[in-house]
Amino acid sequence: MRFRFAFFAFGLASALAMSTSLAMAATRPIEAGTLRGVRDLGVAPASLDVRVAIVLNYHHDAELEALTQAQADPDSPYFHHFLTPAQFDAYFAPTQAEYGRVLASLQRGGLRVTHSYANRTVIDAAASAPVMARYFGTNIHTIRTSDGRTTWTNVRAGAVPAEIGDLVYHVVGLDAAGRMRPLYVFSPNAHRGSNAPSLRPNSEPVFGADGGYGPLVFQRSYDFPDLNGFDGSGHASGVATDADFLDSDLASFISYFQINRTGPATQRVLVDGGPPPGDGNDSIETTLDVEQIVSLAPGTALYVYEVTYDEPTNGNFIDIYNQVVTDDKIDALNTSYGYCETAIHRGYPESLNAVAAQGNALGITFHAASGDGGSNWDGCNGVSVGTPVDIPHNTGVGGTTLSVTSQGQETNEVGWDGSGGGVSVLFGVPAWQKNVPTIIAGGRNIPDVSYDADPGSGASFYYSGCWCGPIGGTSQASPIFGAALVESNQVIGSRSGNLDVTLYRKWLRHGYSHGSTLYFRDITVGSIPPYGAGPGYDQMTGIGTMIVNNFDKLLH
Repeated sequence: MRFRFAFFAFGLASALAMSTSLAMAATRPIEAGTLRGVRDLGVAPASLDVRVAIVLNYHHDAELEALTQAQADPDSPYFHHFLTPAQFDAYFAPTQAEYGRVLASLQRGGLRVTHSYANRTVIDAAASAPVMARYFGTNIHTIRTSDGRTTWTNVRAGAVPAEIGDLVYHVVGLDAAGRMRPLYVFSPNAHRGSNAPSLRPNSEPVFGADGGYGPLVFQRSYDFPDLNGFDGSGHASGVATDADFLDSDLASFISYFQINRTGPATQRVLVDGGPPPGDGNDSIETTLDVEQIVSLAPGTALYVYEVTYDEPTNGNFIDIYNQVVTDDKIDALNTSYGYCETAIHRGYPESLNAVAAQGNALGITFHAASGDGGSNWDGCNGVSVGTPVDIPHNTGVGGTTLSVTSQGQETNEVGWDGSGGGVSVLFGVPAWQKNVPTIIAGGRNIPDVSYDADPGSGASFYYSGCWCGPIGGTSQASPIFGAALVESNQVIGSRSGNLDVTLYRKWLRHGYSHGSTLYFRDITVGSIPPYGAGPGYDQMTGIGTMIVNNFDKLLH
């Protein structure tokens, strides 16, 4: 549902008082990149082309925060009244003159503007390392990372030039030491590349030729709306990735499982040039995401937003988020990638959150995998969480171990010991978590909900012409959630925006069940020290697993 009138100042005093502001600064210093775990190769040469994504400040950021919460609060008169891009741009976005000031400054400084956006939120720019270092008042060195990449980082703190300091929120890309990684895990019983393709069975199977769970398992265990004829038709899903996939793999997967795909053909959206076509680095992740979403929500229109694996800065994921918002085509974006929130360059998580807030105002839901290392993230030292699952304008999806009957009905579900979870040190406790008794003070608690992620109870997987599963990880759980969400949107006839607000409001009011009607399955067994599953919210599985059809009834 969209507003049909010009935007106005809200005057939501109570909502503003409880909001978590995006806290856009008037000026923005640039922190030095970390040299931890890398080899410093010295001053970067002029032959090195450094690329950055420059994220601009919004206007009225506190009102934006209040709006996105009101739009997702079932008790608010603004519930599911989402903005059009034109309405957002007219009130919240930088003006055309402000955007032009930043463009002109970059060009005067010798930077090449490689991409600008209609929503006036992000500018992509590039320059030789010496030019980039001079413009931002820093020093840039070439480094060798622990995984063998040769890239760059700024070794000294810098600053945005004073002439645009009041307009720029963050600069992403001067530190390219850490890069987002996919979050899938293969079962120890998987035999990648050794299974010949199986013939199409005579009836819809519950399990795949590799022994992995098929779509019926998840649809029946979580009571998907598709079982009642709501297959996501008329609503669109999105995937953020740095690799392509084979259409033939997706076609073979849905054919084997007797999926009647009623939605349109998958659309690729190449961002920053995109990756080479076909299988490549991280194509396993892309294939897992598209197979889960299309098979579980066969009526959805799927847009796969692809950047190149070779871009080292994560600015390309900023560009995906911003392209999604600019296009305004999808209901929800799945991100099955992540990195330690404190090891990644500062400004990256905050920038993703800012762009996601804009998407929420349009009704777009962002959701991300919570990680596969329990309470420890690759790249961190000790207990930690990752990004983008940490950002408040995103639903964090953790992992469980799902046991089922031969017909795909749930018999038991416990926390998976790989499920990422914990407390952010970058983002405070959001308003919608503050009334939860088991929330840990000090930061945004992760995850929000959970679905099957244990590779031991993993999904069937068809990749590069063969059955290669079972496969799991929270990369499996997050697209399961995304498919459920797009079907729910069809049921209620609306996008959902910042779904976390809705989830927590409804759960706090209605609990886990009413009589025999189960809204969520409380996961009470499992441990990722120092956190563990228990009654109510926990930092391993969040609220629990959503029983989708029943939860949807709470939204009418």
